Amino acid sequence: MQLEQINIQINETVIIKDLDLQIKPKEIFVLMGPSGSGKTTLLKGIAGLIPFTAGKQTWESGKGTTGIVFQEPRLFPHLTVIENIAFGLRVKGTPVRERNNKASAFLKRLQLDQLEDRYPHQLSGGQQQRVALGRALILSPTLLLLDEPFASLDTSLRTDLIDWMYSLQRKLGFSILWVTHYLDEALSVADRIGVMLDGRLQQIAAPVELFQHPSSENIAQFLSLPNRMTRLQWSKWFKGEIKVPATKNMGWIDPNHMQIVHGEHKQENITNDRPSSIITAVVTKVKPSKEGFSVTVSADNLPLDINMIGWGRIPRLEESVKIKIPFEKILWYTK
Repeated sequence: MQLEQINIQINETVIIKDLDLQIKPKEIFVLMGPSGSGKTTLLKGIAGLIPFTAGKQTWESGKGTTGIVFQEPRLFPHLTVIENIAFGLRVKGTPVRERNNKASAFLKRLQLDQLEDRYPHQLSGGQQQRVALGRALILSPTLLLLDEPFASLDTSLRTDLIDWMYSLQRKLGFSILWVTHYLDEALSVADRIGVMLDGRLQQIAAPVELFQHPSSENIAQFLSLPNRMTRLQWSKWFKGEIKVPATKNMGWIDPNHMQIVHGEHKQENITNDRPSSIITAVVTKVKPSKEGFSVTVSADNLPLDINMIGWGRIPRLEESVKIKIPFEKILWYTK
């Protein structure tokens, strides 16, 4: 599916502005952005629930269909599981036997084959959402639209259903446009990620490319990239020229790539093969993590986050420590 110069205006407010997007066959495209950025409005427009004010939507094969699943399952309370799943076929006029056979086959894929005669109120949240997905998928849509379908579920169930949805998509080969605000969800399923801010798609990239090379500080801030500093600040800490393109005026470094060191350490020169800098900082926060401890320090009145792997000596609050920063691990981008 391809969108060209899409605009959506509701009353006097322009929600989507000059948006271009192509979803490739068999692709999972994850759409992210803050609340109010236009993600749900775009999905509703693609599904035909609200009109485009301007622009064009086309399909690679000339014609395509969509199915949409929202955060709430929105099942028909008076219909059983199998009747809910078969509802779309019923609307299309598919004969009873054919639609029941198709729905029964889908029950196994959805891992609901023992629950076909239950009503929605007799199901768990995860089971209800799988029924909603089955109701959309049984119509074999060209593109499945998911609007934060697992956001209301507890963490472990959400993780299980994300894995299940990913496996099902890879098996059946349909395309997905998946809206989520969970970074872990996006990273675990996305072929590409698009970040929407103020009704515009600001960057589209593969997950690794997006995190390593955000196109702006606004994107880096939305992704909550840690340890973001200006080129000027990095130059101060490394006491030398920063040998990256002049347009790269911001840099960030993963907390896993810095370390707290002990004893005497001499400042290394930036021209070495593996340059690093040793700076002095004060510990302001220590909290446990799955791998060890997450430590926040203040250096030049700027916060830095460091992940300590293992369960060794824990820095004390307000302790003065030395932080080793490897230059090669800093990722540069344009503000």
